[in-house]
Amino acid sequence: MSKEVKTKKPFYKRTWFWMVVIFIAVAAIASNGGNDDPKDSKSTAASSTKSESKKEYKIGDTVKVGDMQYKVTKTSASKKVGPSALQETANGTFLIVDLNVKNNGEDSVTVDSSFFNLKLGSKTYKADADASMSANQKEDGSIDNSFFLQDLNPGSEMSGKVVFDVSEDVANSSGLKLQVQTGTFGTETENINLR
Repeated sequence: MSKEVKTKKPFYKRTWFWMVVIFIAVAAIASNGGNDDPKDSKSTAASSTKSESKKEYKIGDTVKVGDMQYKVTKTSASKKVGPSALQETANGTFLIVDLNVKNNGEDSVTVDSSFFNLKLGSKTYKADADASMSANQKEDGSIDNSFFLQDLNPGSEMSGKVVFDVSEDVANSSGLKLQVQTGTFGTETENINLR
C-alpha cells in the first residue's frame, strides 16, 4: 500500500500568482506610477489654457484642422433645397453653409456631412445628409460634390453646401458656430463663427 504524496508547487510557480503580478503591473503602468512631477502638471495646465484660448474664425477665413483646410464662403436660410423636381422640405428652417474643403495630407480622406456640426452655446446640431445631398444637386440631377462619403485626394479641393435642419430661431441666432474636424473620428476640431 503505497501512498502517493503530492507535493505542492511553490506559489511563484502557480498561474494565478503570475496573473495577479501582470494585473498589478498593467495597473501601475496605466496610472503612470503615481508620477507627481510638477513639470507634468504645468504642461497639462498650459495645454488646457491653450485649448480654451482657441483663435476665433469667421466667414471667409481659412481654417486649418490637422491636414484638412476649411473656408466658409457664405450662409443662407431656406424652407426648401434641391432641384425643383426633387426638393427636400425642412421641418423647421434649412441653414445652408457654403464652404470649400482642401486635403493637405498625404492620404485620401472620405469627406462626409458628419464632419460638420452646428454649435449654439452647449447645444450641437448634426448636418442633414439628405438635404445636404439635395442642396448640391443641379437641375439636371447631377451632383458634383455631395459631402456624402466623397473621397478627396491629397492636394485636392472641393466646394459645396452642408445643410442643417433647425428651428427658425436657431437659424437666425447670433451665436452660431460651425464646428469642423480632421476626419471621421474628429480628433481635432475648430469653430467658425457664422454671424
